[in-house]
Amino acid sequence: MKDIDEIAAMGSLARVAPGSRGGDPAGAGARALLAAVTSEEPPAAPAGTRTRAYRRPLLGLAAAVVLAAGAVVGPSLLESGPGLPSSYAVTRSPDGAVTIYVRDFSDAAGLERRLRELGVPAIVDRVPYGKMCREPRGRHVLDIPKGLYSVPEGIPGEEWGWRMRIDTRLFRPGQTFVWTVSAHPSGEGGSTTTYLMEGPVAPCEPVPAPEPKVLKPEFQVATFEGGSLEGFRVDEKTVGEVLPELRRRGRKVLFAVISVPPGNPGGYGVQRVQDEPVGDHWTVWEAEENDEGVIRLLVSEERHDRNPVYGGPRDATFPE
Repeated sequence: MKDIDEIAAMGSLARVAPGSRGGDPAGAGARALLAAVTSEEPPAAPAGTRTRAYRRPLLGLAAAVVLAAGAVVGPSLLESGPGLPSSYAVTRSPDGAVTIYVRDFSDAAGLERRLRELGVPAIVDRVPYGKMCREPRGRHVLDIPKGLYSVPEGIPGEEWGWRMRIDTRLFRPGQTFVWTVSAHPSGEGGSTTTYLMEGPVAPCEPVPAPEPKVLKPEFQVATFEGGSLEGFRVDEKTVGEVLPELRRRGRKVLFAVISVPPGNPGGYGVQRVQDEPVGDHWTVWEAEENDEGVIRLLVSEERHDRNPVYGGPRDATFPE
């Protein structure tokens, strides 16, 4: 490992996650880079741990969002009936908040019409598996109003459904909520991408999507069974509590300063990686290691209300 060169290379890729409490959640740069938060790979399960794969639609947000409490759209609204689709339901509350409940995207055109009827300037496109809309389609909005739309959340008791909330009062003239849905080959779930654009938006022209690259992660969690720090828990301790043990073991340490989206819904982005020490009062959320035995601590200066790496206590995700 070329320590200084590698850190410099990481710096060129470092992205400040929007909504980080240490920065301005309304800043254009922060809002443009929320993908760095939502795209972070979750830690691999320790050996012997069984994990459940969900096929709810995945959302790749290219804008800053905050969690918002939307009205519950019950599964009963999705029952087939005269004029009522079974794949989605959309309602609007008196305060202008539109709540969307989606089971599948088989009727993307109908969902678009319904959103527009309720005051959401939306374009919803559905493309076949392996396709994407040709880019660029329009001009992306960077200064997205806080609370314009929320992180999707699962519906309790529903295997395939989720809901999200959009505040119609926060749209500015000429802005469009662009929602592109890529089908899954199994027909269950799929992936979606949402953007806020301004000005003309080109129609979706399906083109082949790049082949996904499966890469071995450079760093993996070090504190699970089989890791070099097995038995030494670092999560939610301070840097001052963790470093002495790592130094006693003669380990080289890097610090990955993370950013957390507003509301700390779970997930993070790596803002920068450095070998310069951070303050002893900083919080460690997890420790990772690479093949050369270098330890990378995921840290933040602010102590959040729950561990952003696991969306809560680590033991709730991976009981020991």
